[in-house]
Amino acid sequence: MFESQPTKQDLINKLENVLKGNMSREQFNQWSYKWVHNLESRNMLSSDEDQLLEYLIFLLCIDLEIEPNIYFHEDIELKEWIKKITLGVPLT
Repeated sequence: MFESQPTKQDLINKLENVLKGNMSREQFNQWSYKWVHNLESRNMLSSDEDQLLEYLIFLLCIDLEIEPNIYFHEDIELKEWIKKITLGVPLT
């Protein structure tokens, strides 16, 4: 199935799906990794694509577990990241 390149809004929607329990953190990680690989394989990126790539790379950490089902990055951080992505601010 063909999937068009995600936008910042698609990224936000995916993160919101994680928060709602409609997508696992592991599924998000797999989706994100696929797009990191896709974008990194290109010779040239637009500024929007470059920013998207930076967000996707940062968000690869979303599924890091401290213990089973206890994640290093809590839901509150995901909510903060959504706000920053909405504003176009780098994630830290």
